[in-house]
Amino acid sequence: MGFTVPLTPAHSLRLLNDYMRTDLLLSIHQNVHRMKDGKKRASPLHWLTKSLEHVIGAYDGANLFECVARNPLHIDPDYDFHPEQDYAHDLRLMKHHLKCHKETIKDLRRYR
Repeated sequence: MGFTVPLTPAHSLRLLNDYMRTDLLLSIHQNVHRMKDGKKRASPLHWLTKSLEHVIGAYDGANLFECVARNPLHIDPDYDFHPEQDYAHDLRLMKHHLKCHKETIKDLRRYR
C-alpha cells in the first residue's frame, strides 16, 4: 500500500507515516518543518521533494541500518522489526515517492 502513487504531499506523508518501517521517517518530517519554519518560499510539494532527496542522499549506499529504530507511527504496532531489511525497504519507498513527486513537478511545469 505504501507504494501507491501519492496524490498530494499530505497523502504522501500519510503513506510514509503508515508504511515506512524505520525512524528515517522522522528525518523527513524534520527537514520539511525546517524549510517551512525558515519561511522558504516554496510549495509543500517542493519541501517534501527536497526533504526526500536529502534523507535518501544521506542514507542511500551508507548501509547504516544499525543506526535506525522502529518507526513509531507504523500502521501495524505489532510489526516485527528487522533493521537491515526495513532500512532497505524504506529507501525503496522513499525513492518511489520522490520519483512520483518529481513527475508531478515536471507535469506542473509543462502546464504553466
